[in-house]
Amino acid sequence: MTQQRSTTATRRTPASGRTGRKPAASGGVVPAMGCGAAGRVAPLPGELTLSFLTRLAARYHLTIRDLLAAVTDVGGQQNLTGMVYPDSEIHLNAQARARVATLCRVPPRVLEQALPAWRREEPCGKYGAGPVGRLMRGEEAVAAWGPACPACTAARTGRRVPARRYLTPGERVCARHRYWLLFLPGISGLPVPLGSCPEVVDAQRRHVRLLRRSPAGAQAFEVARAITGSWWDQPWPDEEHRWPTRLEATRPTGADPGWWKVAARDLLTYPETVTLARLLASRPLQHRTVAESRRHLPYRLGELPGLLADIGYQLGRPWLTRHLATVTHGPLFTWAHSCVRIRAASTPAAQRTLWKVHSSHRPRPLSDLLPHAPAADGTPPAAKPARRLRGHSLQAEQAFQTGLAQAHAYHQQHGHLAVPKEDTPADYPQGQWLANTRARHTRMPALQAAALTALYPWWNVPWSTLWQRTWHQARDHADVRGPLQPARGFPTTSYSLGEWLYLQCPPLPHPPPRTTTPPHPDRHRRRGGGRRPPQTTQPQGRCRRSPRPRPLLRCRARQPGVRDLRNRP
Repeated sequence: MTQQRSTTATRRTPASGRTGRKPAASGGVVPAMGCGAAGRVAPLPGELTLSFLTRLAARYHLTIRDLLAAVTDVGGQQNLTGMVYPDSEIHLNAQARARVATLCRVPPRVLEQALPAWRREEPCGKYGAGPVGRLMRGEEAVAAWGPACPACTAARTGRRVPARRYLTPGERVCARHRYWLLFLPGISGLPVPLGSCPEVVDAQRRHVRLLRRSPAGAQAFEVARAITGSWWDQPWPDEEHRWPTRLEATRPTGADPGWWKVAARDLLTYPETVTLARLLASRPLQHRTVAESRRHLPYRLGELPGLLADIGYQLGRPWLTRHLATVTHGPLFTWAHSCVRIRAASTPAAQRTLWKVHSSHRPRPLSDLLPHAPAADGTPPAAKPARRLRGHSLQAEQAFQTGLAQAHAYHQQHGHLAVPKEDTPADYPQGQWLANTRARHTRMPALQAAALTALYPWWNVPWSTLWQRTWHQARDHADVRGPLQPARGFPTTSYSLGEWLYLQCPPLPHPPPRTTTPPHPDRHRRRGGGRRPPQTTQPQGRCRRSPRPRPLLRCRARQPGVRDLRNRP
C-alpha cells in the first residue's frame, strides 16, 4: 500500500535554519504552541521586548530564533528585518503582538504597561501584510538599558534567568541587593557587586531624593554627568585617590584594567556626579554665582572662586579648585557662562538654556571607546576610527581645519587673532570665521578649543577686537620707540593711540585744587565787587581732558601688559 506524504512533514525554514514544523500562513503554529505546558509567562516591569521573548522561548524549550520565526511567519517566510544580538531590541506590529499575547497568556493591556517598547513603533514588512518584526541595536537607536538584578529576577520569576530592563540613571543601583546594573555593548549587561563601595549605594539614595524634590534634578544630573565624564577623560591628577581605589575594588576577576576603566566610567564617577548635580540644582548657588560675576560673562572659571570653592568642598577635593581655575571651555564652563547670561532666571526658556548639554560635551558611547576583542589566534584587532558624534559633520570639521590653517598664517604675520570682522586676508573670510567661532565657543569640542588656545590664548577675549588690536599696537610701539611717557601725555604716540592709552590709565585720587589767595580778604569787597571764585590750575597738553569713564577696567585686568606699557623702565 502506497503511503501518502504528510502535509505536516518537517522542513528547514529559511529564517531559523532549523528543522521544525512548517508554519501555516495563518499562524496556526502559534495557537498550537499556546496550548502547550509552558504556562503563563509575565513580563518584568520595564523589560525589553526581546528579553521577554527570550525568556518566553526558554519556557517553550526553543531558541529565540525559532520563536521569532513562529511569531513573524508569513506564508512560510520570516517577515523579520535585522539580526539578533545579545544587546538588540525588537519592535512588533499589531498582528505579531497578538501572537505573542497568545503564547504568553497575558492580556495585551498588561503587556503594554510592562513593556515600554511594546507599541513604540509599527514596522513595515518586506512580504506585504501580516506580522512584522524589526530588530535594532546601538545606544542611539535603543534607549538606555541594563541587566535586571539577578536576585530580583529570581524572586519574581522563580527562575535564575538573565533579563534586561530599561533603566533611568536613578535605577542603575539595586540598593536591596547592592548591585550596579552595568550596560555593556555586545552582551546582555553585567551586574557588578557593590559590597566594597557603600558610597555608591548612598549616592543612589541621594539621587532619588534629588529627583523627588528638585524639578530640575534629572537635567542637573545630565549636566553633572557630562562634567565628570570630561574629568574622567583627562589624565588623573596625582591628588586623585578615590577613583583608582574604586576602580580596583569593582574590577571583576581577570578583567583587563584598561578595559574596565572605560567600561565602568559611569559606575566609578556616580557618587561625584550625584553630589555635583545636587550642587548645580541649588538655587542659592546659582544666585551666588551671578552675584560673584558682577553680571560680567566669565572668561575663565577662575573668575568665580566661590563656585570652585563650593565644588571642591562638596566633592572632598580642595585641590580641584586650583585645577579648574584655568578652564575656559567644557561643560562646567558652559553651565557657569549660561547661569550668568540668564541671570539665574526661572523662566522655561532660561532653564532650557541653563541645562542644555551640547553634543560635543556629551560622553562618548561605550561602543566607541571599548577596545575590540582580539582574534581567535591572538592577533590584536585593527584600530577602527571612532564614529563621529551626533551633530558633527565631516564638512564642518574640514571647514574648521581650513579656518585654523588660515588663522595660523595670520598669527605668524600679525602676532594676534584680533581680526576685524570684515577683513578677508588671502581672500579668506578670516574675520567672519573667527566671529562665528567666538559666538559658539561654549559649544565647541574640546579638541577644537584646545587647538585655538594653543595657537593664541586670547583668541576668545570678552572685550572687543578693536581694543585687542590697539593693545598690540601699543606694545609694538613700546618695543620700537621705547618706554611710554604717561606723565607728559604720551608725546611719542599718535593722537588716537595716546587717547586710548589715557583712557586705560586707572583713576587716581585728585589733589585739592590750588587757589589764588587775594592779598587782603576784604580787598574785592571794598571795591564793591563780590568775592571771586577760586581759580584752579589745570594740566596743560594732551592730558587736559574732561574726566571720562574708564571702560573695560575689569576686563583689562585679565590682559597682562597694559600696566607694563605705562610703567615700562
